[in-house]
This record gives sequence, structure tokens and C-alpha cells, in this order.
Amino acid sequence: MLGVNANTVLRALRRLREDGLVEFRRGRGITVAGSSPRHTVIVVQARELLRLARRSGYRREELIRIIQELP
Repeated sequence: MLGVNANTVLRALRRLREDGLVEFRRGRGITVAGSSPRHTVIVVQARELLRLARRSGYRREELIRIIQELP
């Protein structure tokens, strides 16, 4: 109807879910996440940090250790 490829829309929705902005609920559809904007920003940034660490060869456990050792 809008002339947008369904795969593009699904990929965008999955990304929004990964970033904590929307929630997929069986039988209720997709809703905007209820968390505070501040919390959402932290989650988005933490996911990006994890992606960067993985691209650099770090595992999640190593990243957690690094963060815990910060002052």
C-alpha cells in the first residue's frame, strides 16, 4: 500500500526492537516500549558499545570486566 518492501519494514522493526524502542507482543502486535527515554538511550548506547567490542574481538564477559574496572 505504501510502496515499501515488506523485508525493509521487518528489518527496521527488528532494529527498533533491538534498540528497546518497540516491543513485539503476541496477539497484541507491536507497541512502543514503555521504558523512560533516558533508559532507552542507555540501552541503545550499550548495545552499540557491545557491537563495537565484538567487532574488535572482545567477548561480552571481557567488556563487562573492563566496565567494572572503570573508576
